[in-house]
Amino acid sequence: MENSNTHDAQNEDTRSMTKLVFGTVSIWFLLAFVGGMMGIFAQPDTLYVPLFVLVPIIGFTLAYSLSMKMQNAVNRMPLWLITISHAWRFVGIYFIISAIVGVLPPQFGYPEGLGDVIAAIFSLPLAFAIRKKNRSPRLRTAFIAWNVFGLIDLISAISLGILYSPGSLGVLRTDLSTAAMTIFPVNLIPTFFVPLFILLHMLALRRSGELAG
Repeated sequence: MENSNTHDAQNEDTRSMTKLVFGTVSIWFLLAFVGGMMGIFAQPDTLYVPLFVLVPIIGFTLAYSLSMKMQNAVNRMPLWLITISHAWRFVGIYFIISAIVGVLPPQFGYPEGLGDVIAAIFSLPLAFAIRKKNRSPRLRTAFIAWNVFGLIDLISAISLGILYSPGSLGVLRTDLSTAAMTIFPVNLIPTFFVPLFILLHMLALRRSGELAG
């Protein structure tokens, strides 16, 4: 009876933490949405974009590292669902088209767009294999390689986005900048989706042992 009560209490803690996590992510999205509509991210040489990237990544990483309740809650997310969520990165097609029509620097649009599309394509068979409960060292290796590639691509997007930005840090900027990435609703990509999926890649890598077989 005592074990049952303990188990029920743990489940309730996990449910409460799950609600807290999703609530926090929702508030983050709402702030990025409203901030984009207000145009605060389009102002050069402000800290808004870096804050929206770094604070969530650092905050969630610390919370996950220090809180067993958060680990239990987040680790309940199906790994296949985390993986297939990266299909949103077909948005990389927008980067490629924007580079072609002269909205984004080609040095940013082509590599980042192509990287995102590749990450999106490979998320599909990996998610399918995980959903089918396939387990093997080969699958785990492929999963790790995909996550590392996707993580590097997102970090590269942030780096190049800054280096080609209209602000003082845009040292590689020529006649084109990445200013279009700060205009609503596209601003949601660097201020919400990129840091969110960096976190999901980190979580997936931590849980890759589930696929070892």
